[in-house]
Amino acid sequence: MVNERTIFEKYRSERSNDLSLAVYITRHSVSAVLYDMTLNRRYARCVQFGITIGLDNAVASVGGVIMRLMRESGTPGNAVKKLGFAAPADITMLIEEMISPTDLFLPPDVELVILPMISAALGGDFAAVMAAAMQQEGSVLAADITGGFRAAAFSDNRIKYMFMPLKGGLDGCGLESGMPLESGAIDELSREPDGTICYSVIGDGDSMGISAPAAVNAVKLMLDCGVIDRDGIMTDRDLFYIGEDYYISQQDVRAVQSDKAACRAALELFGRECGRTCRAIISGEAFGSERGAGLMAELGAVPPGLAEKYGWNRCPGEQGIIACLTDPDLLDRLELLCADAEDVSERVNEDFNELYIKNLGF
Repeated sequence: MVNERTIFEKYRSERSNDLSLAVYITRHSVSAVLYDMTLNRRYARCVQFGITIGLDNAVASVGGVIMRLMRESGTPGNAVKKLGFAAPADITMLIEEMISPTDLFLPPDVELVILPMISAALGGDFAAVMAAAMQQEGSVLAADITGGFRAAAFSDNRIKYMFMPLKGGLDGCGLESGMPLESGAIDELSREPDGTICYSVIGDGDSMGISAPAAVNAVKLMLDCGVIDRDGIMTDRDLFYIGEDYYISQQDVRAVQSDKAACRAALELFGRECGRTCRAIISGEAFGSERGAGLMAELGAVPPGLAEKYGWNRCPGEQGIIACLTDPDLLDRLELLCADAEDVSERVNEDFNELYIKNLGF
């Protein structure tokens, strides 16, 4: 994983004084988005990544990202009317106890919203993913490949969920040069007839690291040109270079391969457990672009029937927080679902190993 970075983006020059501030926290990143509730659009965003968020540094990281966002966007604190957080379970409890708007130099009357937790493994960060999926009618299977395989199947009045740990090959944290799909990330690769590997960088600036979609892209190229065999073993070298500074190692290939097989097995078994749903939405770094989602399907990370109808999204969690801040009814529905959720992880895991091994090869 790359070293710590912080990136700021401003999308608009005009804004109202009716803003919401959505803070999305994962194990390896903190992002904060200013959303204009009058003009219905994002105003600015700041993200910190390349870190491991825990109880010892969460408050400082959140405070630093928010203050930089406010300062660099030129936004006064009194323009923020609502503040929302979505975070892993332990960080959620820390925020409830340790953070108030005044600690973040915001007015004390700011409306504070903390998204609910489903379980210790599926905290408010996954509830935010659910909130984004719940904006459309009908039953949904939502899976998020970020810090593990997390999935929930839900309708208006019932929810089943599961969690399974992964190796970090599909969210970048387990790759030697991995980073999120942010500005500076290598996102797409291609191979010229002479064997030269060409790549593109988000934002067209200097590259900082390899995104999960690029790692999946690299594995597909390595497979096509014989650098790895169908078992994922490098045949004639130890490293596959992308430019002069970055590479995919055998360990990286194994992380992508293992997580690919785990996702395929988990999606298939969870689908059997939960029955038919109207829609399937898969989110996470590896599914963060149309090309990445397509490559994941080609490598067999998604069951064939599901691959034909699923939607993809890189980070719906931020939008899920915004949706809860702007729609109180959605937040109420989400809280009811999370309070009455059924964990089916144990039943899914009964047949997992056999299906995982079956899908391990390329």
